[in-house]
Amino acid sequence: MVKFLEKEGQSKRENRCRTVLVEKTDRLYRNLKDYIVAEDLKVEIHFVKEGVVVSPESHSSEKLMHLIKVGMARAYVENLGEEIKKGMHEKAAQGIWPCQAPAGYRNVTLASGKKGIEPDPETAPIVTKLFEWYATGNYSLAEIADLATDSGLKFGRSRNLAATVHNLFKNPIYYGDFRFTGRMYRGIHTPLVTRELWDRVQGIRKDRGTRKPKRRKRSFAFSNLIQCRHCGCSLVAELKKQKHTYYHCTGYKGKCDEPYVREEVLEEQFGKVIRSLKFDPETLDWITSALKESHQDEKRFHDEAIQRLQGEYSRLQNRIDQMYVDKLDGRVTNEFFEQKSAEWRQEQAAIRQNLEQHEQANQSYLQEGVAILELANRAAELFEKQPASEKRRLLDFVLSNSTWGDGQLTVEFRQPFDLIALGATELKQKKAAGVGSDDLHQEMYTPEDSNL
Repeated sequence: MVKFLEKEGQSKRENRCRTVLVEKTDRLYRNLKDYIVAEDLKVEIHFVKEGVVVSPESHSSEKLMHLIKVGMARAYVENLGEEIKKGMHEKAAQGIWPCQAPAGYRNVTLASGKKGIEPDPETAPIVTKLFEWYATGNYSLAEIADLATDSGLKFGRSRNLAATVHNLFKNPIYYGDFRFTGRMYRGIHTPLVTRELWDRVQGIRKDRGTRKPKRRKRSFAFSNLIQCRHCGCSLVAELKKQKHTYYHCTGYKGKCDEPYVREEVLEEQFGKVIRSLKFDPETLDWITSALKESHQDEKRFHDEAIQRLQGEYSRLQNRIDQMYVDKLDGRVTNEFFEQKSAEWRQEQAAIRQNLEQHEQANQSYLQEGVAILELANRAAELFEKQPASEKRRLLDFVLSNSTWGDGQLTVEFRQPFDLIALGATELKQKKAAGVGSDDLHQEMYTPEDSNL
């Protein structure tokens, strides 16, 4: 309103505004500067609810009373701001995000009656996927921004979406903490990502600041995946006559006599290696059943550990809550409360991380074990059917080192595929020697094995 009056005061029109109707004083003025501007414009102001008219002709006593009301209005505004800030700080101390919900969350009324945030069922899964995609190291911020837009995530009026995504990845609110007025707080909201995933994204984000991602013009299945057995350099691919792919040593350490090899030869030998992971259906069913039985013992261990950690977490939370009451009652100073609560929240953060690890281990122990066995059993089938990029991903997941020399491929399996390959090979050899399935399974399950 004051800006409007200031504009009108600069106008040379005959019918410019000379009278203003206002509900009451604090609706017109928010600070002393507004009062000075309005007074200089020499307009007549009617305060309807107060029944007061102020103009250049008003009596000095009326102007004095009006000035006092302006001061009271200013005090009211400042006090209101202080109360809002105080309330926001109290909410933050209780672990409640006190501002507008960030992307992936929505503002709601909590069970306590206070305003807070919860994951938005529509956008929260998209934000989680953004972290997962970026953590692979295969996407730039601009590409992630495009994926976010294509997935339906909106960033308001932001013009630089890559910068917006960059800030999103830096925000600790997504793993459970949040920063408010320069301080870190432990939130009570549901995290969208684990601390481990968030840390991995920070590492990639910082690394990208000093190193640009390398891009290959063409995707070859085995390029830089195999080392030359003669000199230790990598084997790289080269397309001949736009038709056949050959691999050769880079010769980085000097001339190498290892001849070129066709991609089909390498693919055949990799396929043979991958087929060594396959069990017969009967043995696979038996191992899966044994894994499920051992899961019961593992689950009891996890339940006890989680119960102990939850008890420790609750004990620390009770301390913080009691000390917060003591601070309000004046029994402890604010500085002492801040110091001790920061220490206890740090301990809680470590406990929460342990809880997450235990809970994830408890949930994934059986599923991952069965999934790895099924993957190993289907690896050869997947390898034959997939394109070059997916074949490479499969080999990276299963193998750790591969070397080529004198026409032979030598590999090392990653854990636990090394044990699976060894077990599958031994079972095939014993079956070929005439050992029955029941005897094999009894031999595999011994008291010593059960203690592993």
